Amino acid sequence: MIQLFKRNDIASSIGLIVLTLLTRVHLFLHPPDVQSISDFNQGLFFTWQSLKEFYIHQPVLYLFISTILFLLFAFYFNYVINEEKLYQRKSMLPALALVLYSALVPYLTLFSTVFIANICLFIAFAKSLQLYHSRSSKIASFDIGIWVSAACLFYFPAIPMFIFFLMTLLILRSFSFKEILAYVFGIVTPFYFALGIVFLTGHWHSVMPHLFLHIYLPLKLISNVQFIILTITSLFLIVHSLYLINQSGIKNPIAVQKKWNVIILYLIFSVLIGIFANIFPGLPWLLAITPISIILSQAFHNQKEKYNIFTFYFLISVIVIVQWLL
Repeated sequence: MIQLFKRNDIASSIGLIVLTLLTRVHLFLHPPDVQSISDFNQGLFFTWQSLKEFYIHQPVLYLFISTILFLLFAFYFNYVINEEKLYQRKSMLPALALVLYSALVPYLTLFSTVFIANICLFIAFAKSLQLYHSRSSKIASFDIGIWVSAACLFYFPAIPMFIFFLMTLLILRSFSFKEILAYVFGIVTPFYFALGIVFLTGHWHSVMPHLFLHIYLPLKLISNVQFIILTITSLFLIVHSLYLINQSGIKNPIAVQKKWNVIILYLIFSVLIGIFANIFPGLPWLLAITPISIILSQAFHNQKEKYNIFTFYFLISVIVIVQWLL
C-alpha cells in the first residue's frame, strides 16, 4: 500500500482520496454534537451563524464538504513540501502523513474559523520557506505579515505566530531592517482595514465590547483513555521522525537544514497555541497537526522499507482503535 504513495501521480492521488474517505466513515456515521465543537463559527470580530445552522440541520453534508476542503488543503500541503525539496524525491507521502495523523481525531478537520486560520498560517509558512532564495524579499515579508494577521482575525490565539515568523525571517535571511519593517506593516494592514470597516459601518460600540478571543484552558479531555493513546502515539511518532531527520541532517544542504529548523519551531509554537481549547484536543489542535505531519512524513521516507510499512500500519491500527473501539 505504501508503495502507491511513493509516486506523485494520478493513482496515488486517487488512493489518497479513497483513504481519506475511509478514515472519515466513523465521523460521517457519528457526527459530533454541536456543543462539543462550540464557537467553530466565530472569529475575532464576527460570527457566521449560517455555518452553525448548516451544521445543525445537515451535519453529514457539512462534514463531507469539510472533508473535500481538507483534501484540497492536503494536496496543496503536499505540493509545498515537495517544492521546497525537503526530500530527495517527490511523492504523496507528506499528504499521506497529514491524512493519517488527522484521522486520529477526524472532527478537528471540520470547516471552521480555525480551519481557515490554519490555511492562512500554512500559506505564510510556505512563503517564508521561499525566502531563502527570494530576491523580492520585502514583498514576500509583507505578504507573510498579511497572512499571519488574517489568521489572527479568524482565530486570535494564533497571535504568537507573529514571533515565530519573525524568528523565521532571521533564520532564513540575514538581518534586514527593511524586511522586518515590511513584515510589521503586513501584520498591521488587515487589522487596520478590519477595524476601519467596523468603524465605518457604525458597529464599533456593539462589536468592540464583544471581541471573541477564543482563549480557554483545557479544562476537559475528550476521553482519558483516548487522550493517553493519542499522546503516546504522537510522542512516539514525533521522536522517531525527529531521529530520522537528525540522521539525514548532515547530508542535507544548508538551506534544507535551516528549513527543518524552522519546521521544528513551527511545531513548538503551534503546539502551545493548540492547547487553548475548552475540550482537549479541540479544533485549535489542527494548527499543530500541520507541522507534526511534515515531521511525520519523514518516517515514510526511511531507506528501510520495513520501518515505513510498520509506521503506516501502526497508524492505521491506532486509527481503528480510537475511532471504532473507543
